[in-house]
Amino acid sequence: MKKTSMGLTLIYALGVFCLSLFGFADATQAKTFRYAAHGSPKGVRADAVKWWAKEIEKQTRGKIKIKFFWSGSLLKPGDAMEGIGRGTANVGGGWGIYHPAKTPLWTVADPPFSHSDPYVGLKTMQEMYKTYEPMQDELTKYNVKLLAPFASGMTQLGTGKGVNPILTPKDANGLKVRFAGGQWAKFWQSCQAVPVKLTQGEVYEGLMRGTVDATQSYFFILEAYKHWDVIKNYSVVNAGELCSYGLIINLDDWKELSPELQKIFTKVSDEFVLKYAKGLIDNRKRIRKLGREKGMVFHDLTKEQMAKWQEKAAPLMAKWVEFMKEKGLPGAETQAMFIKLRDKYAAEIAEKGYPWDSK
Repeated sequence: MKKTSMGLTLIYALGVFCLSLFGFADATQAKTFRYAAHGSPKGVRADAVKWWAKEIEKQTRGKIKIKFFWSGSLLKPGDAMEGIGRGTANVGGGWGIYHPAKTPLWTVADPPFSHSDPYVGLKTMQEMYKTYEPMQDELTKYNVKLLAPFASGMTQLGTGKGVNPILTPKDANGLKVRFAGGQWAKFWQSCQAVPVKLTQGEVYEGLMRGTVDATQSYFFILEAYKHWDVIKNYSVVNAGELCSYGLIINLDDWKELSPELQKIFTKVSDEFVLKYAKGLIDNRKRIRKLGREKGMVFHDLTKEQMAKWQEKAAPLMAKWVEFMKEKGLPGAETQAMFIKLRDKYAAEIAEKGYPWDSK
C-alpha cells in the first residue's frame, strides 16, 4: 500500500509539473482584447496603434493579445465610447468629437488655432488626463479610461486651381470654404467666408467643380484622397487640430489587470504618444515632397500672418469658456491648464527640439 501511495503521489506531482510547464495551470494565461478601430489599417495612426498592440503583446509576454476590428466593423465612431464601456470591445478609439455634449471638457484643444504643433497637442492632452480630475471624471462616467490621446494632425488650407492662396483671414473673404465641424463654421463666417460642409470624400469633386474654393485639410489627406490633383496652393497655417479623441480601455478590464500589467500598458501608451507625434511630423515632410512633385505650391506663413489668424481666432477660445460656464463646468480652469501646458511643451521644443531629435 505504501508503494502504491508513493506512486500515486509521484504521478500527481508529475502531472502538476507538466500542466505548469505548458501553461494550462496558469491563471494568467493569454487574454485577447478586442480593439474597435474607426479607420482603416493604413496611415500614421494605424501604424502607431499596431506598434502599440505589438509592444503590449511583447512586453506582457503574450498574456495580453490584441485583435483588431478595423473600419468601424465592431463599433461605429459615435458608439465607441459607450460600446467600450459596456465591454463590446475592450480597447479602441474613443471619439469625443462625435458627442461633445457628453464629454465637453475633452474639447478644450479643439478650437481653431488653439495650438500649432502635433507633439504639443498630444503631450498637453496626455498630461491633462494624467493629472486633471474633471477630465478624468468625464470618461469614468462611461466606464472607460484614457490610455493615450489621438490627434488629427494640424489643420491646413488648400485652394483650388485658379484660386489665390489663403495667407491671412482677409484672403478668405467671399470664398466658399469646406469646414470640419465644431467652431469652424463660425470662424469662417467671421472671416466673411461662406462655410460649406463636405466630407473629405466629397472635397475632390467640390474643388474640381467649384462647389468650394478652398478646403480645410491635413497633410495625410492629400495622399489618402488624391487631393493634390485638385489643389494648387497649400497654406501651412497650422491652425490647430482635433484632440478630443484617444485610445481608451474598458475600466473594468483595466482594474482586472495586475499592477505589473497596468504598468506595462501605461509605459507602452506613453511611448505611443511620442511615436505617433513623430509619425505625424515625419509624414508631413514626406507628403510635402510628393505634393511638390504633383505641382502643388506650399506657403509657409510669416509671424505677422500667423498673428492675424491668432487674433481672429481668439474670441472662439473665450466663447468655449463661456459655453462651459453655462453648463456649470470649470471651463476657465480647464483652458488655463491647457494653455499653461501648451506653452510649456512649445517652449521645450523651441529650446531643445523634439525628444527624438537627440537620439
